[in-house]
Amino acid sequence: MVIVKRKELSLLERLYVPEIARGLSITFRKMFEKKITRQYPEEPLPKTEVTRGQPRLVVKDDGNIACVSCGLCEAACPAYAITIDGGETDRPIEREPKRFDIDMLRCILCGFCEEACPKDAIFMSDELELADYSRQALVYDIEKLKRPAAAMRQRIEYVHKINDRWHGAPRPPKV
Repeated sequence: MVIVKRKELSLLERLYVPEIARGLSITFRKMFEKKITRQYPEEPLPKTEVTRGQPRLVVKDDGNIACVSCGLCEAACPAYAITIDGGETDRPIEREPKRFDIDMLRCILCGFCEEACPKDAIFMSDELELADYSRQALVYDIEKLKRPAAAMRQRIEYVHKINDRWHGAPRPPKV
């Protein structure tokens, strides 16, 4: 039989006074340090050209949407958040979407749609805030997604700049 000797606790130790005092000292020290928490929404999140917010469709200067309903963004979306139904137009050699929906509850803001688009029709905006009162209100249709090209200029120039590095790159020799 093994006998274990235990230390006899004092009254203060039985009442957890040292632990409480140590915890309060940490609390009071932290109360007077500089705060690092952002006070949202009074203090908005910083936005730069690299900011990848909600996807938006570009409306060209002539008023037509740049999308030609090729479906590449829909195929590239890993969350299956994009739905496109294409249709013909009066303009020669062009199509445009009759329906273009993005379910923002599914969208993971990955930017694959932006990379897949051959017509520079969809770009990630700097719009970050996403809140509403119903699930249906967060399924954005084509009218909610449209933005003029001038409003998206900063992001468009950034994407072109990072993609231009591949245009002048030497190709590996053929074997």
